[in-house]
Amino acid sequence: MNCAFWDGLGKQWGTVLEETLKGYQPVLFPFNSFQDLVAIARTTILDAVVIPCNSSIKRELALGKRAKTVPALMVVPVVLWHPDAASETAGRILSSPVDELVIGSPDDPAARARLRLAIRRSHRDLDVNPSSRLPGPMSIEHVLREKIRRHEHFSVCYADLDDFKAYNDYYGYFYGDRVIKLTARVIRDAVFEHQVDGFVGHIGGDDFVFVVHPSKAERICRAILQRFDAEIGDCYDPRDRRNGYIISTNRRSVPETYPLMGLSIAVVINHGDTFQHVGEISHMVADLKKYAKTLPGSNYVIERRSKY
Repeated sequence: MNCAFWDGLGKQWGTVLEETLKGYQPVLFPFNSFQDLVAIARTTILDAVVIPCNSSIKRELALGKRAKTVPALMVVPVVLWHPDAASETAGRILSSPVDELVIGSPDDPAARARLRLAIRRSHRDLDVNPSSRLPGPMSIEHVLREKIRRHEHFSVCYADLDDFKAYNDYYGYFYGDRVIKLTARVIRDAVFEHQVDGFVGHIGGDDFVFVVHPSKAERICRAILQRFDAEIGDCYDPRDRRNGYIISTNRRSVPETYPLMGLSIAVVINHGDTFQHVGEISHMVADLKKYAKTLPGSNYVIERRSKY
């Protein structure tokens, strides 16, 4: 974790943050001015900016406000840490553009916990896909890594729309986004109806991942494809739906006929210790997905071979 902090109140804050964030393996970047912070943000992807305060918050609050005007810091949590903010002071801070207020002395366990929670919440929010509202790549990797570590039996199912680019080019991004939302809803509903503790994530674009028990994978895949095929026609205008295709330019700018979109799902199974790390899963499922997409219409394919 990369954390910048204002050390205008003394170098001891570096020690405080080192201890507070030790579970995150922090790399600390002290700064003494707004210009220093901007220089750090230009060369480093920051996870948090912490501004310790004294009884007067005028300088610190101004620094926090200016930080949120920097494009590289707009999505980075800017946290003001005040030792004993009165209600009036707290109100001024919370009505400012900064993201979080931590109240308590530097050695207060509750204050330290609030800082960790603020950073954790920021990581979670940044990982959520804005269209589907599903967890993104960081959460997907975390779930798979933990399941591998616990030697669980699980299925990783990679769902990918067929000919989505042609549709998006033909109808435009607004309608393409509607298809992404429909696909996310269909997958999410089918997974949670069959396994309440299943996991559904959105890698990005038209790529989704869901993780379920191997005994339920086929049933869930069939439910997803059935619902998807029943609803995807509504995303086309009546003429294209009747024709069963659209004509859109391909990557070589040549007109080409594309059928109504299908959904391909590649499924690989971890039998307790089949995989040692997430990269092995990613490699196998990517290879299987290529095969699934060669099949006409919506399909799912389950890898029956051993790991290679």
